[in-house]
Amino acid sequence: MPERKPRRSRRGNGEGSIYLRKDGRWTAAYFVPMPGGGESRRYVYGHSAEEVETKLVEIRKHVRAGAPLAPVGLTVARYLDEWMEQVAAPRVRPNTARSYRDLIAKYLVPKLGRKRLGQLGARDVRQFLAALSADGVGERTAQLAHAVLRAALEDAMREEIISRNVAKLVRAPRPEKQERQPLTVDQVRVLLQATRHHRLHALFLVFAVLGLRRSEALGLRWDDVDLDAGVLRVRRSLYRVDGKLATFPTKTQRSARAVPLPAVVVRALRVHQRNQETERLALGAKWPSLGYVFTTPIGTPLDPRNCTRLVQDQCARAGLPAIRLHDLRHGCVSVLLALGVPPRTVR
Repeated sequence: MPERKPRRSRRGNGEGSIYLRKDGRWTAAYFVPMPGGGESRRYVYGHSAEEVETKLVEIRKHVRAGAPLAPVGLTVARYLDEWMEQVAAPRVRPNTARSYRDLIAKYLVPKLGRKRLGQLGARDVRQFLAALSADGVGERTAQLAHAVLRAALEDAMREEIISRNVAKLVRAPRPEKQERQPLTVDQVRVLLQATRHHRLHALFLVFAVLGLRRSEALGLRWDDVDLDAGVLRVRRSLYRVDGKLATFPTKTQRSARAVPLPAVVVRALRVHQRNQETERLALGAKWPSLGYVFTTPIGTPLDPRNCTRLVQDQCARAGLPAIRLHDLRHGCVSVLLALGVPPRTVR
């Protein structure tokens, strides 16, 4: 007898018709109401009729509740691209946006990009993280990639493109925290002594004593500094974006602040100001009228990467351990207290 073909299950109008495709997958076509009126045909697929039935039950539940259903053709890759350019990039710092793009391009799109956004499940996210681990990707990187996906899906929920954030259902890796040791007070003294004749000695002092971020220190202009009153105001940050140096508002509203200057910093900035004026006069009309406190010998702003290399090179020359420039920020409290600055001012 010839083999009987599986029957298509008979269902009510609009409930979805389950049937077996030629490629061996079961599928169902169903209809959902459109916001402007009318209906849109959608499809679900599964390895069995029961799997498709389960998916249809879930879909009908969402439709009855008025929950959003993602557009059929919207893949994870397409949505991440749209989210990055229209949502994420305008609200985060340029360096953060660049990091997001790298994580999306290197990890999220290759492994999840072809998935339809509306069909992305917690199991897909768990398998994504497992695949990263199998590929030797570090836990910290996997954690960051998961965080970007979670943030993107959260915005998709707010825009009612999807009904839930499946990335929240999956635990991201938790790498062990590596305790970084800032330079001790004695080591900071060694660094400042070693750079006392450097044209940017005041910059080393600002990093070590005031705890400014790199971007904040490089974004300082002379109209931010009142040496007579002994205070400077942090108003902007300087970054390299798309190959060009540009300034932006401070990282957070709280980051815009007035910083009292210890006497040692005031003295160093006065010397730096006089030396810069000598450089400006020597260069004449070629000196740009930008007003930055810390510049190259020709008056242009310091490149952030060159600034980091400068500090690390000077640490190496002084025989000090390799540090991140940001580590000076973490050790500034101890330095200030050692200089005799009152604790209230330090706070």
